[in-house]
Amino acid sequence: MALPLVGAVRNEKDSREPKSTKLALTRQVMNFTFPALFFAGALTFLSPCVLPLVPIYLAMLAGTSAVALREGSRGKGLFASTIAFSLGLAAVFVMLGLAASAMGRTLSGHRALVFQLAGLAIFLAGLKLMGLLRVPWLDREARPWLASVRRSSGLVWPFLFGAAFALGWSPCVGPVLGSVLAFAGTAGSPTKAALYLGTYALGLTLPLVAVSLVAPAALRLLDRAKRHLRVFELASGTLLTAMGLLLITGHESLVMTPHAALAAPAAATSSTTPAPVPATCNAGVSPAAQTPEASAAAATQGIPTMLEFVAAGCPICQRMHPVVAAAERDCSRHGIRVVQIDVSSAAGREVAAQHGVLGVPTFLFLDGAGKEVARLVGEQPLPVLIQSLEVLAGEKCDGFRPITTSPAAGS
Repeated sequence: MALPLVGAVRNEKDSREPKSTKLALTRQVMNFTFPALFFAGALTFLSPCVLPLVPIYLAMLAGTSAVALREGSRGKGLFASTIAFSLGLAAVFVMLGLAASAMGRTLSGHRALVFQLAGLAIFLAGLKLMGLLRVPWLDREARPWLASVRRSSGLVWPFLFGAAFALGWSPCVGPVLGSVLAFAGTAGSPTKAALYLGTYALGLTLPLVAVSLVAPAALRLLDRAKRHLRVFELASGTLLTAMGLLLITGHESLVMTPHAALAAPAAATSSTTPAPVPATCNAGVSPAAQTPEASAAAATQGIPTMLEFVAAGCPICQRMHPVVAAAERDCSRHGIRVVQIDVSSAAGREVAAQHGVLGVPTFLFLDGAGKEVARLVGEQPLPVLIQSLEVLAGEKCDGFRPITTSPAAGS
């Protein structure tokens, strides 16, 4: 199963709210990702491994001494050199993010494991920053390429200097950067992963650029901030542990933006071999009508529809078959249509591409006008599917499962 596009889980209180209000709230909550990454970058700038060295790095970029910089000397082209340094650092971070995304996509068949491992790595990094976990060999600083960058005129040197700074390890920057890379590996899209690392780099370098503009006054302010270094480190650790726990416990939808992979190529929707998947559509829909073309048309004929995208080689799709059948059976009397799309076929992949579907199983909930109102990706419990169908129907499903029969038994 591929990495998730977006998750959407609603409770019973949400199901009684207007759909537009719920969707707007969901987007606001999920947009937490980029501010959190920017904040993580800013906290990295304020870490004990970076903040005390800011005067030294600015002095090197300005071609002067730290003492002269504090006294008001700006050297030659400090602002331009700082911008070049920041671009070099950001370029390396973005490339690392693309590499993390590629690794995550190769493991897309193990989505749950990828999320849990990434969450565990982020959680442990947070504990380390908080001082609750000691790993001696991670407490050493290593920047092997920094000394090899020779100073020269122009902006090439500060760019390479920033790149060499990024290709290193420090006890403060390393855990945070590693956590961001682990998070980027779950993005499911190279574009999204690049944006993640770019946002983190912006949070790290924007304060440096700001300091370069008003160096003497800003350096005095940073000197006063040094007394709070431990607070900044604890804040970074707390942020990482919280994000790690969300990934470990399967609540990544709270920090991942909606439609994260819509810009990804449609060719990535599926690479499984064609084979029939057990149907879970309404009994009133004949097999001949269960084609992707008919499914897409049904969603625009005033019938609220759940589209289930599956693939033959997906074991999770097989496990979801009886769950979907039970949810459909419970809500069958409430004007809801459940249609299955097999992305193993060319027509199925075309429909998946139209809706920005990259992973299977994916569940799209379309209102009577064919507009998407919710999306679930991956293995889902029966109550979540029923709850989403109730939101789609605008009323609670009564359910007619036999008391002695499990949801899997009646499929």
